[in-house]
Amino acid sequence: MLGFEPIKSSLLSSHQNNKLHHAILLYGKKGIGKATFAKELVSEIFKDKNPNHPDLLLIEKEADKKEISVEKIRNIANFFNQTSAISKYKFIIIDAADELNKSSSNALLKILEEPQTNNFLILIAHNPNKVLATIKSRCQSVKVPDLTFENFKEILQGNNKKISNEEITILSEICGNSPAKAIEYGQDLVDLYEVFLTSLQNKIINSKIHKKISDKNFSFEIIAEILEFFLNRLIKFLSNSEIDFCFSEKEVFLNLRERLSLKEIFIISDNIKNSLQKTKSLNLDKKLTFINIFNQIIA
Repeated sequence: MLGFEPIKSSLLSSHQNNKLHHAILLYGKKGIGKATFAKELVSEIFKDKNPNHPDLLLIEKEADKKEISVEKIRNIANFFNQTSAISKYKFIIIDAADELNKSSSNALLKILEEPQTNNFLILIAHNPNKVLATIKSRCQSVKVPDLTFENFKEILQGNNKKISNEEITILSEICGNSPAKAIEYGQDLVDLYEVFLTSLQNKIINSKIHKKISDKNFSFEIIAEILEFFLNRLIKFLSNSEIDFCFSEKEVFLNLRERLSLKEIFIISDNIKNSLQKTKSLNLDKKLTFINIFNQIIA
């Protein structure tokens, strides 16, 4: 896997020398392949490519939940206490440790305090600051470096031969070089950003956006990403940073600079980011939120 080679070499060497830490906190930006890497690492240690290996337990939150339940963490003790099925080792991958609630964090802490020989935990974390400090103190922390633009480009082109360089550049910035996010939402992110800019020029929300945000199956995260990307790019432009404009950005940015003072734009930007955060955390009306944000920008 791109970007993981030095980490893989180091961890395999530790394992071969019987020095692999019983708990590893593998942290880095979301969507760069940490969980996939963890599974491949365990497969190599097992010398078995079976994704459903009986000596591997994957713990993750349920699709309709925001956190990993304490029941799932309590299963770890039962799993570790069972005799190994094939390998002499047993591994548990928790994806992700920053999605544990207070109860599940405390349950995990008890397990970490009593490590057992040949039993290993790999904790995935997107934001290590959300992981309990006492959990981190009992783990070997391994930072996964952000992918370079070239890594990101190689992965996207491998997934979609027809993707253009302009689309890759836009997605690189919107997704922070996170291939998983770009692959899952890429086309919507590019298409809707272009339509959003056109809407700002015409001072009316394009029907394509209305249709998307009215769809119950559409992820509001896409709209949030587009708005935050737009604001970050606008601030860069107003700060006289050099940027390569895409679509109708230059015209939109120039128009906003002529109509609004720098102070007003910063206030609007802060209001929008607060509104997005509140909408996501309180599950407010997403369509209404977008309309209010749009009106703030064009007012």
